Amino acid sequence: MPLLFGLPVPEAVDAAESGDLALGGCLLPDQPPNWQCPQRHRWNDADEGAWDERLLAVLSAHGYSEADVQPD
Repeated sequence: MPLLFGLPVPEAVDAAESGDLALGGCLLPDQPPNWQCPQRHRWNDADEGAWDERLLAVLSAHGYSEADVQPD
């Protein structure tokens, strides 16, 4: 499942509670992993595109919309 660091949006919290997403905490390690299995093994896959697609699919399934993001 995708592993997300930082302050999560409400949909990410919901996805984590459902077991669809792993929350890594607020502190980003020097070489952050981007995936985690149910046994909490973590690893980094260099294919960021696959991670982005899966993360967006999981968040969207929990009600997230990119339209909800406020530009800076």
